Parts: sequence; C-alpha cells; structure tokens
Amino acid sequence: MNHVVNIMKTIAFIGSASGWGAQIRGTEKGPETFLSSGVLSSLKSPWVWKETLFPVKSALASDLPPGLLTLPYIEDLCRRVSLSVEQALGDHQFPVVIGGDHVVAVGTWAGVVHHLRAKQEFGLIWIDAHMDAHTMKTTPSEAYHGMPVAALLGFGEPSIVNILEKGPILNPHHICLIGVRSYEEGEAALLKRLGVRIYFMQEVEDRGFDTVFQEALHLVKKGTKGFGLSIDLDAFDPQEAPGVGTPTPLGLKAKEVLPTLSRIQDDPSFKTLEIVEYNPDRDKDSKTLLLMRDLLLNLTPKKGRSV
Repeated sequence: MNHVVNIMKTIAFIGSASGWGAQIRGTEKGPETFLSSGVLSSLKSPWVWKETLFPVKSALASDLPPGLLTLPYIEDLCRRVSLSVEQALGDHQFPVVIGGDHVVAVGTWAGVVHHLRAKQEFGLIWIDAHMDAHTMKTTPSEAYHGMPVAALLGFGEPSIVNILEKGPILNPHHICLIGVRSYEEGEAALLKRLGVRIYFMQEVEDRGFDTVFQEALHLVKKGTKGFGLSIDLDAFDPQEAPGVGTPTPLGLKAKEVLPTLSRIQDDPSFKTLEIVEYNPDRDKDSKTLLLMRDLLLNLTPKKGRSV
C-alpha cells in the first residue's frame, strides 16, 4: 500500500555576493544585507540560508575597471553558484538565488539545466529593464552584468558560456524577456536574429502584465523540462525599487505584478527563482528590501507536495 505524505518543500537561499559584473559594485553587499534584515521571518514555508558565496577578491576593495580583468572572479563565482544550485536541487529543495549583480544568472541556470539534464530544453522568463544580451563586441561598458542572456544562448566569453558543459544552455525559443525599456542596438540585433520573444515595456502597458506573463509562461513551458524566473529588481519603477545599480524610469508596478506571479508558486514545473541587482547603498526607506520580501511571499512554494 502506498502512503501519500504531504511535506513542505524547503526553500534553499543561495547568496551571490557579486559586484564584479557591474560598474557600481554595491550589489556585493546585497545578499548579506538581505539576510540580516530579518525579512525572511515573513515566509510561511520552511527555508534555510544555504550559503553566501563571495568572490575570491572583493570588488569593493578594488579599482579594477569593468572588462576582461574582472572575468576570472566572475567565472569562479558563477561556477560555485552553479554547483550550489545543482546540489540544492539534488536535495529536493527549491533554490532561490539572491544577488549580487545579474551575471550570476550564468551560474544559476547552468546549475539548474545541468541537474535536470535539460540543455536547450529549459524555459526561462527574464524580467528586466535591460536585454543583458551584449558580448564584448557590442558592449559600450564592458560590464559583464550586461551579458548573461547572450552567454546563456552561447554567445560571449567561452569561460562563462561553458560554465559546466560546452555549448548554449538555452534555446532562444524557450526564453522571453519582460519589461525591457533600455537597450543598445548590438544586443537587440542579436536577440532579433535568434528569434527571442521580447515584451517591451510599452507592450506590457498596452496589454497588461497579467496577459503578457501568461503568454510568456505558455512559451517557456512548451516542450521544456521545467522553467525558471530571473528577476532584476530594476525591472520595477525606481519609485518602488530605488536600491538598484541602474534604475530605469517607467517600470513595472508591484501591485500589477505580484498577483500574477503568485499563480506559479506551486507549479511543479517552476524549478528555481533568482532575484538580483539589490544594492542596499541606494535603497530608500527599505522600499527595495520590502519588494524582495513581497516577491518571495508570492513566488516561493507554499503547498505540501505528495511523496
């Protein structure tokens, strides 16, 4: 006789204290500030802070400019994040990566895809004000946090494209971007050529976040072995999320986003969550910190699952 037991799926938080990918490097302080704030006491589900991963050398203690000289620190941290995420999934936990700048995404999703054996068969919704699809050939800043989408699709520096295995992690038809309103010609041309679906902010305003997100969800679940969600806090309007490195006006509103996101929190296909670019130095009245709390309350698994 089979016994069905309802258990809570433990949330495993992994901090990525990375500022090396950005020009403004206060994001390195993000995970530890978030942890020490106490906002995680609001969660209803069991959780553990698995670890905070730090670069071998602090970006805040260096005046190294963005570019190739920062790459060894980025590659090393991304690889450790990928292994930590993979381990959490292997322990039947729900990983939540807290950044740090957005270059961590290269590690996060490499770990997920490697664990699921889902290379080019995994879906990803990327909520961001930016495309993050530069390579060194197109970037005006040489900052690697503007390159993770390109890297996940197989373009850019080999050391971050091939974090755990060689070749592109994602199929361009299984990733979509929501909330984009700041980008450069070179990265836009790459994503257009690859056929990546981009929901620019104007379309989100015209159609509504709920409609756009449901359509994106259908896209990333079709023909995949699961999906993930990567949220750059600068996707939100700076009035609601001032604590980011690159605030961009006219962004998403939490009151429109949160109710829609809550629909996926117990979806078994939803494998991992990533929230990045929290810069506590720039926050005002803890607005960004509280937005992160609200995102977690609406996105982390609540229900028991049968085993």
